[in-house]
Amino acid sequence: MSGDADIRAGKLVVLLTDFGTRDGYVAAMKGRILMECPDAIVIDAAHDVPPHDIHHGAWVLGQYWNWFPAGTIHVAVVDPGVGGARDIVVCVADGRIILAPDNGLLTWVVSAASRVRTLILRPDFVTEVSPTFHGRDIFAVAAGRFASGRVEVDAAGEETSSIYLLPDTQPSRRGNQIHGKVIHVDRFGNLITNIRSSGIATARQGIRILCRGYKIERICRTYADASRGELVALVGSSGMLEIAVREGSAAEELDAGCGEEVIVQLAGTEKGSEGCA
Repeated sequence: MSGDADIRAGKLVVLLTDFGTRDGYVAAMKGRILMECPDAIVIDAAHDVPPHDIHHGAWVLGQYWNWFPAGTIHVAVVDPGVGGARDIVVCVADGRIILAPDNGLLTWVVSAASRVRTLILRPDFVTEVSPTFHGRDIFAVAAGRFASGRVEVDAAGEETSSIYLLPDTQPSRRGNQIHGKVIHVDRFGNLITNIRSSGIATARQGIRILCRGYKIERICRTYADASRGELVALVGSSGMLEIAVREGSAAEELDAGCGEEVIVQLAGTEKGSEGCA
């Protein structure tokens, strides 16, 4: 991993958790950040990640971290191992700072960033810590201290070349087939796969997408290219192949969820075209 030689933290702190908003946990984190840096700007990415769902949290983080300016401090807490032996990582990725437990939450950040440097937060960075609420007592404190400028990122821990990344995130190629899987189901019921657009960019019209016995024989450019209620495939804003139903839910239509196998059959190659392939 190669990283930024110089990183300057800004005042913007973005929070992602599985805490929800009914219990006051998020408010406690925000208050702790502001105690460390009263002029910090704290905004919410999402707090409705399903409890303990690291895969979901990792995907959500991967969709927004680099759409914020350099210097932004991201705090991601989906941490079923809180209080255990897992480390806390300070990741510097393309000029942004991300604090997260070392449990795979950084998987899609690391795969997308061109420059990455990771540190393990010093165990003594904070001395008074609840064993069950590191979000407030460690993550928020670290974010606030970085935002205030009182602590430089490089002084927060020891650099490491190895952090935990989620396994089996890449598809495999077998002859003229790409074997992937559903890695995320969004609010609309779209089935987002781990098959990147680059893997199918030159496919001919003979392409087939197979999932749970359903066969899709075209890739659309937009939802508007399909009829209402039609099952389609398209490349979503993440750059990944998605299976969708126009104005409906592919997850419900196919009775499919995360981990479901998706196979792309490639009949040949040629330059891509506009509209549906």
